[in-house]
Amino acid sequence: MFPAKDPGYRVSFVRLASGIRVRVVERGNADAPPVLMLPGWGSSVYIWRRNLPAVADAGFRAISVDLKGSGLSDKPLGEREYTSEALVAHLGDILDALELERPVLVGHSQSASIAYRFARKNPSRVAALVLVSPVGHAGVKLLWLYKLLTPKALRGLLPSLCTRTAIRITLHRVYGKLRRFSERDVLEFHSPCHFPEFPIAQRDSLHAFDWSERVSGRLEIPALIMHGTADHLVRGDTIPDYLRAIPGAEAVEIRGAGHIVPEEAAEQVNAALVAFLRRTREK
Repeated sequence: MFPAKDPGYRVSFVRLASGIRVRVVERGNADAPPVLMLPGWGSSVYIWRRNLPAVADAGFRAISVDLKGSGLSDKPLGEREYTSEALVAHLGDILDALELERPVLVGHSQSASIAYRFARKNPSRVAALVLVSPVGHAGVKLLWLYKLLTPKALRGLLPSLCTRTAIRITLHRVYGKLRRFSERDVLEFHSPCHFPEFPIAQRDSLHAFDWSERVSGRLEIPALIMHGTADHLVRGDTIPDYLRAIPGAEAVEIRGAGHIVPEEAAEQVNAALVAFLRRTREK
């Protein structure tokens, strides 16, 4: 699994206060300002492979982690592990274990919502937010169907259904018009399926997480929001809701990109992300 045998990365495992062990992948100067990049639902650090080098080359400590339930991190089972509150607390445990003081949080998909909720609860612990293809505050299209197809009674069958064919179908659904996924992508996204706990943990997260909590309050923090116009998972009112809640937040719309913007439009994402990070650092 990425970044195996690539000397440009530092890979480690840390034990959190909760007892959960998570994988950490880093690139860049360890003393540089930290940027913590969080993969979305069902994804590992692989989702940021086209972005970590750009962030590190721009003079930042680029860090990504496999959140619990995904990648090579521990995969505890039970819906209570994957509620919104549990995942926000999990992110706090990661910051504590890595001794990160006021990092920039970059979240994709579900993790954009987790990062936002963490910053709203702990604004003094976050320097800035980057929300990429954010979901989790206005519902997800067809979520009712996904839940209907994965009842608790079928949890034990899920490992046998986590096949490469299932991964290909999923990638077809989340990609837009800018790039086709490769067989390497299929293999990387399928790799966690070798752990039978993985699909069960993702099912538990699907059911336990609050995908419809409205964006509320006011968060005074630098923020950048990126999304693709061909992303059918991000509802139309999501971005305006964030812009109202975070005064001064910037929005970047990428024409033709689907849900996995960091892969489909890496150059555009990197340009916007690095420029934002530099502006944030200068303040």
